[in-house]
Amino acid sequence: MKSKDKNRIIMIRQESLSKAGYLFHPNNEYWQLDKNTKIPVGSVYRLLDDLIAENYLNVLVYYASNLSASHTRNINERFLHMLKTTGVSIITDSALINYRAALTKNTEWYLGTIRGFLKKWHELGYAGISDNVIDLLDGWTIKGNIKGDVIKRLDPVSGPLSDIELQAFNEGAVQAYEKNAISFTDMALGLSISNTGRRPIQISHLRLKDVLKGSNKKDESIYLLNMPRAKQRATEFRGQFKQFAITQELWSILSAQAVHAAQSVEKVIGFKLQEMDRLELPLFPDLDASSKIKSPQKLRDALKTDLLHIQSVKISETCKFIADVAEIHSERTGQLLNISSNRFRYTIGTRAAREGFGEMVIAELLDHSDTQNAGVYIKNIPEHVEKLDQAVGHYLAPYAQAFAGVLVDSESHAKRGNDLNSRVKVDGDGIGTCGNYGVCGANVPIPCYTCMHFQPWLDGQHEIVYNELIAERERLFGDMQIAAVNDRTIFAVADVIQRCATRREELANG
Repeated sequence: MKSKDKNRIIMIRQESLSKAGYLFHPNNEYWQLDKNTKIPVGSVYRLLDDLIAENYLNVLVYYASNLSASHTRNINERFLHMLKTTGVSIITDSALINYRAALTKNTEWYLGTIRGFLKKWHELGYAGISDNVIDLLDGWTIKGNIKGDVIKRLDPVSGPLSDIELQAFNEGAVQAYEKNAISFTDMALGLSISNTGRRPIQISHLRLKDVLKGSNKKDESIYLLNMPRAKQRATEFRGQFKQFAITQELWSILSAQAVHAAQSVEKVIGFKLQEMDRLELPLFPDLDASSKIKSPQKLRDALKTDLLHIQSVKISETCKFIADVAEIHSERTGQLLNISSNRFRYTIGTRAAREGFGEMVIAELLDHSDTQNAGVYIKNIPEHVEKLDQAVGHYLAPYAQAFAGVLVDSESHAKRGNDLNSRVKVDGDGIGTCGNYGVCGANVPIPCYTCMHFQPWLDGQHEIVYNELIAERERLFGDMQIAAVNDRTIFAVADVIQRCATRREELANG
């Protein structure tokens, strides 16, 4: 009999421990299962008859204790959807038939999640799921979630990033930090996601000791992240790892972030840490949670869980924040770049497919447990790189907004214009001024056009640079990856040429 009391409590007396090490009481309205996952179980059990509700919670406790928090949350969400769609308070074969009829081609996979849960319910021996229900579920073929549609379509808003967009995000993050628009930690977070394509929760679970430097058999330096695995349902918190090779540049940034993280945590907790404790600190700590730590023992207890790690949602929010603050535009839409962690993952898979790698390699790159989701990348191998001539380059330049510097009328108008060492030259002739007082090892002039310190001159021979870049791209067009490497610079140079034309017209009109 379903209770009329919306505030009733299902009496399961024993407190439970989630897979991630969080204590929760099954009677509570919400279950906090890890740092990122709080499940509103009350919204489900209030819709069920009393006995069914109690057994639903008993089965969900099994999932919360033995499988991932995200999987448990997904079950609760799908179950709630079924109850609201059908209006039932018990689970019968008729209720399931009606629910399936209400689903669409794109949502039929909801029932697949529920089927697994109901079969486990029956297997565990709790009342409420009849043999008729199990027989019905066993006889159904349920289509899985549609995968990879935005990848196949190269969706410009939600799909993989173009090479130019990816480069724009990375450069934009660095430039935003140099302008003090974002913090060093923001930059490190953004570049970690964009360079590795890992899930936010994996970046969240990194610790200081995971930033590694070693050497190979040739005694050459190699740089690695000991990356915690995620989305493997039976995996404990930081229970499995895969080493991921990174560039020296990213390693340097993350090493500096490790020092910054340790100093920040020690500042908020008010005492110095032993080296063994310091190495266990999160690379990206939650300083609010850390401030509640009052002793080394409390710290060690907290480090058994993800309590001190930044929430994964904060990482996704940081990436969006960087794109907005840096005003990164897409050359495909002309709008601010829509950023999500998934888009960086799609980009890595897409680029790997374009280079000719197969499903097994792509699955390994994306840290998948199998190859079932990797096939979407190679079944419709995308061709980001197309012919790019002078006209197309000039047409797309305003959309890409790759030029980050300031056009000046002459060398004398430039910052550091009186310093001959600041001149940027092509074929021996000056084309602009570098306004940066620091040391730059870039191979000028190609990187200059996308640098915020570059001040191109109105009378600079920018057309020479543009034509040489177009010619080089044409020569290398057989190798798509190499041919496209300077596309963002091409757009930036085209933008400078257009700005020069506009400025000359302004001066001529007085």
